[in-house]
Amino acid sequence: MKRRYGRGNSRRRERPWLPLGLVLLLFALLLPFLLPQEEEEKPPPPRAELLLPDGLDGLRRALVLNAAALEGRVGYFWGGKSLALGWDARWGVPTVVTAEGSDTTGDSVPFGLDCSGLVTWAAVNAAGTADAVEAIGNGVRDQYGKCEAAAWSEAQPGDLAFFPDLSHVGIVLGWGPSGGLRVLHCSKTLGGVVVSEDGGGIGFSLVGRPAFYAFYAGEEEE
Repeated sequence: MKRRYGRGNSRRRERPWLPLGLVLLLFALLLPFLLPQEEEEKPPPPRAELLLPDGLDGLRRALVLNAAALEGRVGYFWGGKSLALGWDARWGVPTVVTAEGSDTTGDSVPFGLDCSGLVTWAAVNAAGTADAVEAIGNGVRDQYGKCEAAAWSEAQPGDLAFFPDLSHVGIVLGWGPSGGLRVLHCSKTLGGVVVSEDGGGIGFSLVGRPAFYAFYAGEEEE
């Protein structure tokens, strides 16, 4: 007697791999969504733009916004200077501090900027040329010497604020709602580029109007 086999049973035995193949295919398609995603680099904090008044001179605005783009992103480094246009690839890379006079001298720490270095880098990028260092100055005392003194009450965004002993410099953002002068600066104590809502309360007492703006005003209008 011939034995008959149902077609249905025969087909089920022919391709036992199909369900497994579908599972593997679906897993491969879903895998990118199951893995943790790398966080994209956060854009610069927008609050500096919001704080600036309408009609502010373009070069002043550019200097302030360039400096503000480094807030919370670049740390303090004793003697840290940069003439790079745009992001300096050295920032954050462990580097030996060679400038004398700091408790970090001789140590290897993430490279960044010091207070006057922030001002210089912001000016260089506002003007679009490393030559701007000659107009803005290099170092706190040099930067103070290249400013015209202004009254504290007349401080404008883009002016420079100084400690009375010229040990520290920052960039004026403007007046806050509580009456304090907002200053953007690179601080060792605060860990890098920050905004202090009351600059006068932390030691700033002098205001200077950089000759840099007048020097590059003609090129900005071209």
